[in-house]
Amino acid sequence: MSNLRVAKIIALIFQVILAIPILGGTIVLSTGYGALGLGFIIHVVVFVLALKSNGAKLGSIFGMVTNLIAWIPFVGWAFHTITAVIYALEVLTRKE
Repeated sequence: MSNLRVAKIIALIFQVILAIPILGGTIVLSTGYGALGLGFIIHVVVFVLALKSNGAKLGSIFGMVTNLIAWIPFVGWAFHTITAVIYALEVLTRKE
């Protein structure tokens, strides 16, 4: 399994957890929005790995945008969910 695939799975799990109503919001608020900063860093790492291996970049790009706007209630939830779906599709359909 490639480093990119492992990184995408980690990003997927992170997004799924933050997309769970109440739990995700509690994590974000209890970390003083630090979880969103961590998420941004995770997506940057995935993006760099995707650049190096010519892999799919949509999930990481969408993830970076998500973590920049996820402080908005309900918008954050929707974007975390969409990002998780994109990562799931990339992990399940691409051989990276």
